Amino acid sequence: MEALAAQMAADPTLAQRMQAIENQAAKFAAQPAGSAQRSTAVNLTIPVVVHVLYNTSAQNVSDAQIASQIAVLNEDFQKLNADVNQTPAAFAPLAANVNIAFTLAKRDPNGAATTGIIRKQVTQTSWGTDDKMKSTTTGGTNSWNTGQYLNIWVCNMSGGILGYAQFPGGAAATDGVVILTTGFGRNGSAAAPFNLGRTATHEVGHWLNLRHIWGDASCGNDLVSDTPTQQTSNGGCPTFPKRTCGNTTNGDMFMNYMDYTNDACMYMFSTGQSTRMNALFAAGGARASLVTSQGGVAPGSTPPPTVTYCASKGTSVAYEFIDYVKLGTIARTSGADAGYYNGTALSTSVAAGSAQTVSFSTGFAGTAYTEYVKVYIDYNQNGVFTDAGELVVNAAGSTSTAIRTGSFTVPASAKTGATRLRVVLSDNSATTSCGSYSYGETEDYTVNITGGTALTSGATARLATPGGSADKYTLYPNPAANVLSIARPMNADLEQAFSVRVYDLRGAEVRGLSFTDGQLDVSTLRAGIYLLSVSDAAGTTHQRFVKE
Repeated sequence: MEALAAQMAADPTLAQRMQAIENQAAKFAAQPAGSAQRSTAVNLTIPVVVHVLYNTSAQNVSDAQIASQIAVLNEDFQKLNADVNQTPAAFAPLAANVNIAFTLAKRDPNGAATTGIIRKQVTQTSWGTDDKMKSTTTGGTNSWNTGQYLNIWVCNMSGGILGYAQFPGGAAATDGVVILTTGFGRNGSAAAPFNLGRTATHEVGHWLNLRHIWGDASCGNDLVSDTPTQQTSNGGCPTFPKRTCGNTTNGDMFMNYMDYTNDACMYMFSTGQSTRMNALFAAGGARASLVTSQGGVAPGSTPPPTVTYCASKGTSVAYEFIDYVKLGTIARTSGADAGYYNGTALSTSVAAGSAQTVSFSTGFAGTAYTEYVKVYIDYNQNGVFTDAGELVVNAAGSTSTAIRTGSFTVPASAKTGATRLRVVLSDNSATTSCGSYSYGETEDYTVNITGGTALTSGATARLATPGGSADKYTLYPNPAANVLSIARPMNADLEQAFSVRVYDLRGAEVRGLSFTDGQLDVSTLRAGIYLLSVSDAAGTTHQRFVKE
């Protein structure tokens, strides 16, 4: 907040920009919570560049320490952190999956390959909160394009500061977060009690427009409705409940990442905080440009897939877990995998139209409870398992440890190519394909579908376009100023009928747009991110585009 005050004093227009961001966040929060478009809007991976400024060799944090910090961010922002199960029952329903991923940059602003790590030995022994580490002219390193990357500077800070961040709306040159060397990641030089990577989680929360949970005032307002008012910051590891400011029911949410407790004692964002962060990536959001960033894509590789799957995880495997899954050449025997196992490196091929049998069994640690198993396959490769026919097995509850089977037929309309197989075991029959649940486990695998239909998402022109391929529709230019061209893949059926629709990120259809000869007139659209939906005989697919 001290850094913000200095920035506002130096830039009289900053307050106005930040108010516009608040107005946009309020409009986004007013949308229906179940909006499918809201969910799609925040399914993104943010490329990260880490600037390591070191005076001594001990301050030159290792690649492994940096990797551990990226892992923490992914866990905390996707509610995959193992300690989320410590959330008190009073607050557990509010613990949110923000649905944002992070990756070290693979492509620099000039299009060259990169590790996403910049190292510089400096003469300065420590740094303050005046942004000097963010410029080569003051001894630091310059930021990469802050509309395309999250910049993190790791350095030795003075004054007992663990880190600080810049809120959305500030100057581009100084946008990003700064973390103390000994408060970064969860190995190497990271020192207790700030050695679990939560300083970066806290500061990235600020970067994504979150305020301190106490509102930086006695019983202040953090601009989020579902976080209880509390008197001031909490340190250490308080005992629940701790009641301040008249919160006689549940008290302070001191385990929230935006308080000041020790790393081991903070393990949740709230639903309201998630919504506030998500707003930044919707149409008109202050960080919407990150949605289309190519910084996380290695040069020369195909563009990143537009599908990102929701997280699914059992909170506890203390009693039951998946111990066997078999489909085709996938045959895995296992113990408990901490509630989720990423087995997408394991794959099998199935033919469109073929009959298949999947086998599975439950392992118990002690008493056998009634368990339900659901198996999903994303046949149309759109990143969700809620389309008709994608719940391929819905096994009745059983206490058996024996191998059970389920049979299904791969639709002839399934899309050719690699897609996701998800197996969910839970003691609750209402558990779905997404989100955290109390007891059980989720496992993901890869299924390669052969002999199916082409994966399509576009319109009329049958040509090879820059960045296109023989079996994928291509939108170009993207971003588009006036006209968005939609190229049909070279192997598509030219006689196939189709329809094109455009939606904004609230889920509202935009009507009255002209579409002729493979070109969509977008000149009347406001600047922002939109969803293009194409329906044809093979189904409906979606791609995002940006209107400049």
